Amino acid sequence: MMERMKQWLGISRESSPTRSPPGSPASHAPVSHVTRPSNVSPSKPRSIDQSEVKKAEMATSSSLPAPARRRSRSKSPSRPGRQRQTSSGSRTLGLTKTSDDETFLPRAHQNPEVQESDGNFFESFTALAWRQENKRLRLASEDEKEAEKPPPSETKFGAKPKHHQLSRKEYELLYIEVLYTIKHKIGTTTSCHSPFIQDLYQYAQEAFGVRPEDHARLLAKATEEKPPIVILNISVIEAKGLLAKDADGFSDPYCMLGIQPSHPSEGDPNTLFSSDEESGTRTKEKERRGLRKFSTSLRKKKDKELVKDLVPAKYIQTTAVIPNTLNPEWNEKFRFDLDAAHTDRFHLDIWDHDEEFSVIDAAKSLNEVSGFRGLGRFFKQIAQSARTKNDSSIDDFLGCVDIGLDNIPSVGLDQWYQLQGRSSRSNIQGEIHLKLKLATREDRGIPEDDNWTDVKQHEDLMCIFIEHEVRKFNDPSFKWTGDLPQAALTILHQHAIQGDVTEVQQAVCRWMAHSRQHAKYPLSYSLLLAHLTNLDKVWKPATLSRDEEESLAESFNLFIEYCLTLLHRQRETFPPSNRTAFSRLEGMFRCLANIYSMKVFKKCCPFQKELHSEITAVVKRGNQDWYERLYSSCRSQTKREEDSLQSLIELTNHLNADIYRGSQYYNSIFESLVSVNYFSLTYRQLEKMLAADISQGLEEELGEEVNQDISVILKKMDCDRELDSLGPPPPTMGTTLFELYLALQEFARYSNNLPPGELRSLAISQYYEWFGFAVSKWLCIARHKALKRIRKAVELDKVAQVDAVVKYSTSAVDVCCCFAQITEFWKQLSWPDLVGAYQFVHRLVEDISNGAQLYADLVHEKLTAAGYYDDEGQFDITEQLCITINNIEQVRRSLCVLPESLEFNAIQRALEATGGDGAEQLDAHSLRKKLCQADSAMIRKITQVVDRVADKMRPDIKKDVFHLNWAPESLPADDAVGDLLEYLDSNLLTLNNNLLKTNFDRILESIWVEVLEEFKDVLDNEEVRPPIFYQRMFDALGLLVDFFHAKGKGLNMEDILSQQFQELRELLTFHKMDTTSLIETFYIQMAEIQKQQESTEFGVLNFRAVYRYDSHTLYVEVLSAKDLIPLDANGLSDPFVLVQLCPDHVFPDITVQSTQVVKKTLHPLFEESFEFAVNPGQCQHKGATLLFTVMDHDLVFQNDFAGEVYLAMEDVPGVSGEEVKGYDALSIISLPLIQPKHKAYGALQILAQRVWDKEAQEFVKKRSKVEEQAA
Repeated sequence: MMERMKQWLGISRESSPTRSPPGSPASHAPVSHVTRPSNVSPSKPRSIDQSEVKKAEMATSSSLPAPARRRSRSKSPSRPGRQRQTSSGSRTLGLTKTSDDETFLPRAHQNPEVQESDGNFFESFTALAWRQENKRLRLASEDEKEAEKPPPSETKFGAKPKHHQLSRKEYELLYIEVLYTIKHKIGTTTSCHSPFIQDLYQYAQEAFGVRPEDHARLLAKATEEKPPIVILNISVIEAKGLLAKDADGFSDPYCMLGIQPSHPSEGDPNTLFSSDEESGTRTKEKERRGLRKFSTSLRKKKDKELVKDLVPAKYIQTTAVIPNTLNPEWNEKFRFDLDAAHTDRFHLDIWDHDEEFSVIDAAKSLNEVSGFRGLGRFFKQIAQSARTKNDSSIDDFLGCVDIGLDNIPSVGLDQWYQLQGRSSRSNIQGEIHLKLKLATREDRGIPEDDNWTDVKQHEDLMCIFIEHEVRKFNDPSFKWTGDLPQAALTILHQHAIQGDVTEVQQAVCRWMAHSRQHAKYPLSYSLLLAHLTNLDKVWKPATLSRDEEESLAESFNLFIEYCLTLLHRQRETFPPSNRTAFSRLEGMFRCLANIYSMKVFKKCCPFQKELHSEITAVVKRGNQDWYERLYSSCRSQTKREEDSLQSLIELTNHLNADIYRGSQYYNSIFESLVSVNYFSLTYRQLEKMLAADISQGLEEELGEEVNQDISVILKKMDCDRELDSLGPPPPTMGTTLFELYLALQEFARYSNNLPPGELRSLAISQYYEWFGFAVSKWLCIARHKALKRIRKAVELDKVAQVDAVVKYSTSAVDVCCCFAQITEFWKQLSWPDLVGAYQFVHRLVEDISNGAQLYADLVHEKLTAAGYYDDEGQFDITEQLCITINNIEQVRRSLCVLPESLEFNAIQRALEATGGDGAEQLDAHSLRKKLCQADSAMIRKITQVVDRVADKMRPDIKKDVFHLNWAPESLPADDAVGDLLEYLDSNLLTLNNNLLKTNFDRILESIWVEVLEEFKDVLDNEEVRPPIFYQRMFDALGLLVDFFHAKGKGLNMEDILSQQFQELRELLTFHKMDTTSLIETFYIQMAEIQKQQESTEFGVLNFRAVYRYDSHTLYVEVLSAKDLIPLDANGLSDPFVLVQLCPDHVFPDITVQSTQVVKKTLHPLFEESFEFAVNPGQCQHKGATLLFTVMDHDLVFQNDFAGEVYLAMEDVPGVSGEEVKGYDALSIISLPLIQPKHKAYGALQILAQRVWDKEAQEFVKKRSKVEEQAA
């Protein structure tokens, strides 16, 4: 048995022939004969596991199994020479494949000679999409290479704004101003500034590019200038936590502030300032008397010994009084000229005001006095002058601050100061917030608040420093962070404070200087944005003069103009493939968006257009200019007039690339930053220009064909429709038109990104209408080429083994690839008009279907010519046989994808949506109809080949089934059927190894039908045997079911359990029964027939029946009948009813009971009851039936049969043991009468064949009499 298994699996190959090379005369040598092994005793049924399958595949990959020897067949029913072993279990067919759903034909197995025979016609067209994709990949690759390159120069494309250029004289004056600023540096130096004067001189000389001798000359001029006046700017912001001096728990605080001169005062220093605490040392009388009024002190000033020096009015100022608060807020600014900034001190007192007399007026009055000795007494006198005569109204001292001016840094002070008392006895608390800053002024004869000259100088100075630093910078200017060295910052800072350039003015200067230099040296847009943000932050209304606003407006406009000129050429200036350039475009947009949102911009440029309007107009102009340059470039590359289509292809491809970049890159930043839909704007503009140029170009190139109707073109170019007549070859066709089509298709697809309302106005959306004639022409040429290629493929056919065992030939690969290429090319066209596509698809389906049928006919003719259908000689399963049906099947499968690939459903829906007539809709269904016709034709061709295999195997199958039937009674089923299984296994395994699963299943199904027919033939024609022989055949049939199913690897159970199998199994079931079981089966069949009877042509019987389980009694009441058939000459009958329990062997002692005869009626009323004493076991027995026979009584002749009714006892109420009430509770049973009909294969027929069985013959005789009466 192991040797036999090895032979099945192809492990032992000693006798296997060597396969000849493909194409040689021996290349179609027999795979195996339709044979069986001889002298092999069956062992246990085998089941091949996966390891065996793998070994079999490896073994058969080089050669096929050796043909088994044919054994001689004995004609006798018995096999005396056979030695068998008894085995158990089931045998299955050892199959190596479960499915070939994923089987495909690799294009590597194509025959190159076939492709070359038509110049690779189909390959050239299907490669168009690949070429188009390759262009996109190449573009992406080029973009990737450009990503890290330096960005294009913006100065090449940007406008050159006309800024004021300093003359040589102005340049020298500015340099003198810088030297003057450095020389008169004020304030202490902070960490961010340079403390060394010489460093400042050196940096200025380098930045201005001044030679040493010129520097010395200009420095001398700066030294000769009059020194500036130093100014102290003070802002009194607020105070907090002051003492409460009033009865209500609050105070009315105000401040007196002034400059304490540098020369020391005469007298006691402790008497410089006066306070309320000093009154503690005075006498009570003096306290009651109070201080004199300020007017009285003026009259007696000559008597005062303390008054000696003049005190200028500018030395003392006051704030407003803030009533009822301990946390006053003043936010008042003051300015003091300083005589000696390094030695003067700033002093401030806070007082609580208790009189309505104005402190400010008092201060003004005292400021008119000729002089005082000591600022402290001056403060005291002012306070005294504001008091009333009432001692209780004296102003209260709340604290003071004294600050040396030599410690004020150049950047100023902004901090809280703790309030101090005049002595250790002073009760003082709280703190005050002050801002102190030094400045200078020059006596030029112009108002002090007019510093326009200083502002312009500050801007020019910044420009010079910026340009100097950018030139020194080694990397590109846009990488410069904008950081100036300490020396430059110090000079700018000193120039600002000495020229009193405010923070807003400095922000304006920074922006104007950087934006001006940006036009010469492209700077970082982040730097520019930072300056814009700072300017917007510090600017407040009325902080700039008119001149400053006009200058700022000019700066904004020049920057905007510069940016818009860059945007006009944004494809060259900011290509999205360059990361740096693209990020700069984003930065530029952020700057522009920031400018247009700034309040100072709206104040300076109130009539400026909206940003999105400006950008929209620029983009449109830029698109127009770019398209014209691109069109001219593509046309200039066309050397010949016939290359004009190629120039249109290049133009469209460039536009596709541009639209892609616009969609993927530009649009997002345009929309998010400047609210412009760049893609929609650009696409609609380019589409309009492209459509016009394409239409004109095609009309110039192709003439009137462009606008011809498709149906007219198809009829004009229609080729010979006969498959076997190729006719003269049609004109050839290049790929240029379809390259243009695919390029336009790609361009049109980008319109899907447009808003829905903008799609209707696009001319390019109908681009396919320009190519209807080209597609029609291609279809005609493709049909001719396809038929020619099919014939060439069959002519040059070679064996191609796709996997380990299954074989094809190159012709199937060539044909399938040809169909796939045709379909693929149509899919690439993706014709947008589905209704219009119907004509093309119909032609494609028709041509492919005809080509597939032609291929099937050609390979079948080749098989026939090889002698496959010859009756002479031995029938062999050849390699050519397997390859032929595999080839046809594979080509047939290639048609199955057409409905999806060619979008049948979409076309159908489109036709229905047009509301056309029924003929149009029927045409859509005709696409599938044509495919079904081709599919059926190819299946018929395969079936014709497959059935030949089954027909040749039938004689051997017939002999094995014959021996199965006549084998000795003692031989079990698995041994009796062993010969048949061995025979089938040996030949089917060979077919399984070489066929597609689908084809193998076809052969398997055909052989299964042959087996079933042979079993049926034995039952019909052989002598009837005892039931035990049929039991063995029944078991053998079950083994064959397992064999052909092969554990799911063979036939599907649905195919095995066919109607033919069901009838055979039922017949065998009857044959293997004993006589009593057959009789019971007869009644079961009759009861089933009764249930299915619907016709009442023989009348209806009404009755009731119930079984009393407690008394073991069956009660039957025959009520009536109606519409009986007339059996007497008068057209009536004399009916009566026989009631009996069947079968007799179940109810042996139960007699038949009868109703009374009812004369002359077809609607008798009986109303008679009957009782039958039967036990539950009898009633529940298989086949137990209540039989009603309606007869016509005849006095002279025998009674006539009118019909019968069968009721299975299992359907009688109470038989199952349930409780049932009386007749009145039961429903009347109305059943139609039936008359027996002869059934060829029923249980009665089987009983009739048992001539040796007396019981069977008596039953048959009895039923035959009833049938005769019914007839």
